[in-house]
This record gives sequence, C-alpha cells and structure tokens, in this order.
Amino acid sequence: MRAFVLLFVLHAVFGQYDWNGPIASTPLSDRSLDINEIMCSNDQAACGCCLMQTQMMRMEEFFNMTVKELSQQLMTTKMNLDRIKKNRSAFSVALNNERSLTCFGPFSDDRPVPYKHVFLNLGDSYSIQTGIFTVPLSGVYSLAVTVYSRSAVNLPQVTCALLQVNGVDVAPLVDKNGADSEDSSTVVIARHLKAGDKVSVVLQKGCNICDDYNHYNTFTGFLLYAAAKA
Repeated sequence: MRAFVLLFVLHAVFGQYDWNGPIASTPLSDRSLDINEIMCSNDQAACGCCLMQTQMMRMEEFFNMTVKELSQQLMTTKMNLDRIKKNRSAFSVALNNERSLTCFGPFSDDRPVPYKHVFLNLGDSYSIQTGIFTVPLSGVYSLAVTVYSRSAVNLPQVTCALLQVNGVDVAPLVDKNGADSEDSSTVVIARHLKAGDKVSVVLQKGCNICDDYNHYNTFTGFLLYAAAKA
C-alpha cells in the first residue's frame, strides 16, 4: 500500500504518465496542493506535519513583515527626531554679569543693545558681538524682553527701548521716572518669523539701562513650532 502511495506521489511531482506516454503536467503550486491532499488522505501524521509547516511559514512571513514595518517606523521616527534636534532654537541673555551695577547709555542716537551674558544659545543663532538674533527656521517664536535702569529721580524718562524685527519696531518698552529712582518695563509676544529675520533690542537715544549679576535686563526667544507661513 505504501509503495503504491509513494509511486502515486512521484507520479504527481515529476510528471503525469499513462500507458501511452506523458500527458500535460500541472503547475508546481497545484502539484504541491495535490501532494498535500494525497498525503492528508492517506497519512494523517504526514498531513499534520504539513499543516504545521504551512502555519510556521505563514507566521515567519508575518513576523518578517512586522519587523520590516517596525524598522521603517523606527527610521522615520529617528529622522524626525534628528530634524527636530537640528532645528532647535532658543536663546536667553542678560546685559552683563558685573558685580556692581553697570549702565549702557545714554547716547545721542539709537543703538542695539549688546547682551553679553549668555544663559542659553541653542543653535548659536544669537550673536554676542551684535546683540542680534538671526532666525534659523521659519515659524512662530516667543520673544520676551525686560529692561531696567536706575538714575536720579528728577530725570523725566529713563528706560526706553524697542523690540525690533529687521529694523522695524514691534513693541516699545517705556517707563517714565516716577517717585523712585528705578524704572523697568517688560514685553512678551508670540510672532511668526521667517528664516533670516533679524531680531534685536534697540536702546533709544537719551535712555539707559543698568545691570549686574542680578540680571535685571534680559532678552529671551525660542521656537514654539516651525511653520512656513503664519
């Protein structure tokens, strides 16, 4: 009986013959299916082994597909993180870090404020030499400026500065001298900026700002989110 089954299997695999010669063969996939059917109909043990092998092949295929998808997702995530890391932008600076109060101004003309003490300059987009922040990536930024000065009470106005973008006034910082000798002003805004824009704080003529290690005068900005347009 087993010899007959083996002969029948070989007949299905290698070609079909009758007593008059070979006849047209069936595709390999169909022959494999026929073999499985023959084995299942004649040998239950072989049938179980075949079905198990088929399931294992399916599991292996599913596993390989899953690994490939996870690898692609991991690669995409890594690229996004690298892009975010590359485009990070934030700075925070103070006028100086002197032990005693030191003033900048007054002058006979408007002048950019050169903030010399750096708390943070992520992306190196702020220049200590010029006091200008050059926008590295288009997007919405948070900008904050605080100015402080100290002078004689009889001066009519002491603290006056302007937050500017590309030389255009964005927000004024003004505090007129009142009953005391200290004046300060703060402004915080969110604004869409384009790559290459120049952001600075300009001290107006006739005004001064004063600072020491307490850091009364600060200039801070950071990217909230990247956006080509507002």
